[in-house]
Amino acid sequence: MAQITEADMKAADIIISTGSGTVSAVIRAGSVSKYSHAALYIGDGQVIEAIGEGVVKQPLSTALSDDTLAVVYRRKNLNDDQVKVIVNYASGQVGKKYDYAGVTGASKYTVGGMALHILSLPLAVVQDIGEAINTISPESSFFCSELVLMAFKKANAPITFKPPTVSAPSDIPGSHQVQYVGHLKSP
Repeated sequence: MAQITEADMKAADIIISTGSGTVSAVIRAGSVSKYSHAALYIGDGQVIEAIGEGVVKQPLSTALSDDTLAVVYRRKNLNDDQVKVIVNYASGQVGKKYDYAGVTGASKYTVGGMALHILSLPLAVVQDIGEAINTISPESSFFCSELVLMAFKKANAPITFKPPTVSAPSDIPGSHQVQYVGHLKSP
């Protein structure tokens, strides 16, 4: 485990993290992962991320303030033009709403979400409706990993084979398209 600082980061680095709150615990339980959030570092100490209040641009220190674990990954073989597309795309989404329907629909593609989908008819219906809404209008609002992965897709540098609309933060570290950079925070 390599401890890094902001000085070791580059624009278009991905921060995968875990917070100390209840929402983070629920996401981790549902996805059976140690990660609950994904954010995009855009350089100059700034992060763009989709959180409860929507897509925001904020200082890295603010984005990490509630995190207990924060790990940085970098997409392999990105060129400067792709980095610009990723940063510009994410910047253009600032102000959009958080995608509650989409994250609910995407949850059925996680290990815990699949089990709940099978075991609970009412939840399965809600997940299916959420997925349908997100399929119809995938860029009108975003959840965290959807925003990050969509930015890379727009730059023709996808990270996973899954569509961004059915992603989870835990999909990113397992991709052969990214390399580990280091830990910004560790427990």
